[in-house]
Amino acid sequence: MNNASQTRLSKVHPRLAAGVTAVINALAAQGMVVEVVQGLRTFAEQDALFAQGRTKPGQIVTKARGGESNHNYGLAVDLCPFLNGKPQWNDNPGFVRIGAEAAKQGLEWGGDWKKFIDKPHVQLGGLTVSQCSALFKKGGLQKVWDSVP
Repeated sequence: MNNASQTRLSKVHPRLAAGVTAVINALAAQGMVVEVVQGLRTFAEQDALFAQGRTKPGQIVTKARGGESNHNYGLAVDLCPFLNGKPQWNDNPGFVRIGAEAAKQGLEWGGDWKKFIDKPHVQLGGLTVSQCSALFKKGGLQKVWDSVP
């Protein structure tokens, strides 16, 4: 795991970080390199991603505005297979392997979603985004993290 991945994991819920580390290590033992390409996002960063493909150039990559994503609460990361130091965004079998390893760690994989399939996305379950939002308003990120079942 590279330094950028370690830094991103240091900013998410410790249980998510531990699970993702286990996923990365298990796949590394099988010869697959996986890195964390996104972790905690501010509401402003989320809004900028939401604008992509709408009011800014690029493809639509999210349906969530600021405050509407588990990334905003440190409960989600995006993982990607890497080959020769480069992300392999079209490696569908690689993403399926990530999803299978994430499930073994008790994590949810966005590739299993029905409405908006998000293969890089891995998250802790247990709280809805609206619950996270309400908790965040009461006590910030720590209040959200303390409430994760």
